[in-house]
Amino acid sequence: MARYPLSFTQEWFLTLDKGDDGGTFGPRFMTVAALRVAGHVDLAVLQGALDDVVVRHELLRTVVIRDAEPPYQRVFPPCQVPLEVRDLPPVAGKSRDQVIQELILEAETGSISAREVPLIKVLLCRFDDLDSVLIPTVHHSASDAWSIGLLVRDLGAFYTARRAGIAAVLPPVRQYREYAAWQRATATSTADDGSPRYWQQKLDGAREFTIPNDHGHPEKYSRSYSLIMYEVEADVAAGVSALATATRSTTFTIMLSAFYVLAQKITGNTDLAIRGFTAGRGGLEFQNTIGLFLNCVPFRTSIADCASFRDILARTKVTFIDAIAHELPVNVLEQTFPDFIKSREDLRTSQFIISNIEAQLADDRPIPIADGAKPITERPLAEQEHHDIPSGMVWNLYAQPSGELRGGVLFNLDEFDESTVAGMAADLQRILAGAVREPDRDWRLLAGPISRHQNPE
Repeated sequence: MARYPLSFTQEWFLTLDKGDDGGTFGPRFMTVAALRVAGHVDLAVLQGALDDVVVRHELLRTVVIRDAEPPYQRVFPPCQVPLEVRDLPPVAGKSRDQVIQELILEAETGSISAREVPLIKVLLCRFDDLDSVLIPTVHHSASDAWSIGLLVRDLGAFYTARRAGIAAVLPPVRQYREYAAWQRATATSTADDGSPRYWQQKLDGAREFTIPNDHGHPEKYSRSYSLIMYEVEADVAAGVSALATATRSTTFTIMLSAFYVLAQKITGNTDLAIRGFTAGRGGLEFQNTIGLFLNCVPFRTSIADCASFRDILARTKVTFIDAIAHELPVNVLEQTFPDFIKSREDLRTSQFIISNIEAQLADDRPIPIADGAKPITERPLAEQEHHDIPSGMVWNLYAQPSGELRGGVLFNLDEFDESTVAGMAADLQRILAGAVREPDRDWRLLAGPISRHQNPE
């Protein structure tokens, strides 16, 4: 069976792996979607459509062989997707929405092997013949947020086509192994376009921002990660949208600017290099490919001489545009500039990453499964024992088509107390509220006293 080289992102995932018990290739590192389906679901059609998705996207049937030297990808033949069907009786005292949240939490705290194909399983729960919940779970080594959107889109197209007895209408797709080969082939041209020189100047003297933790780093984690959700008030969400329009910015750059303020208030530093997840897909060739494309880019900005939040935002926009224009794979950056990540050696601090939500915006159009399916984006405001991620803290913001904003923080109780994370989320919301209401005010006055001061000595 052919051996295909890994992508740079897969290589980076391997550096974060903890073996089969946890980490990036452990059984609890997953991406989960949830759809509310109206109408009768034809199980044979659904099974066939799921299998069609696995035929179309090779990475869903690809295993990373980790114990080889060097590690490589092995693509397996098409196979059937495990589909579990449950009929749900009414539960006294619980609404269907409450039951749905429990089902999603069950999926997110479950497991799926990265060593067996396919790297996807699906749960269909039926309240009755006309109301169902469809929950696909994919191992994170084969997916990212963008990929989940593609999976749902393609599943709807295949379901419609099978029900009508016609071929599905979908754009051509290139395979992930082709992306890995393309990425390596273009590495030299990236070196010629000035990107290494840009990062040499940008990261000179910089240290990655890490967040003070409560308990240090354990030798071995005793639990999976927890998730705290929070809602951004409606008027603040509207203010974010208005400020983005007025300044020709994005929601992400506004949030990144707010994180700079929060980071300064926690550490006292004004020269800040905060890392953020990006879609990492580059050009147009692989926009329709399900796979692990996400990248982690450092955004370094000095806010010392900024008078207002608007000033910080203007500087953040430049930082973001330049960083994306010169984007390099995360592991290439870390290997090229090892001094930048030396801050991780301090066991009193943990990694801190935010997510570029522009790649994760929900599509408001119904997915053509049965009489129509809609993504379920709501999550409980506090959840414990979520799925596994590498050490540190990851902040996500979920922008809804309605304009609502919800945030989620993944963290581990072995490193952080829940009250610490909740306090930081409250501080961030205060900063954001002040920033969108008075963007020209002195940014140092935006949040008032913060909930937590733990700058290591």
